[in-house]
Amino acid sequence: MLNKQQAKGLALLVNNPETWEPLVEHLKNLKALEVQALVGATSEQEMYRSQGKLRLVVHLEQLRDEVIEAINRQES
Repeated sequence: MLNKQQAKGLALLVNNPETWEPLVEHLKNLKALEVQALVGATSEQEMYRSQGKLRLVVHLEQLRDEVIEAINRQES
């Protein structure tokens, strides 16, 4: 979970369409390639590696939402 200070630093990236949109497009391409690798995995190790890579890509795709949530979160 991001804290507000981290979120504010990342806000420059995720709120700038010139940087964020190409990054999201790149992540979508990586995701598609990794899904193909997962489908073609011939060992458990390859499968687990592909699953981990996919999880990381999904996490990065969700970064913008996490940043917005952290900035708007009320400190208790």
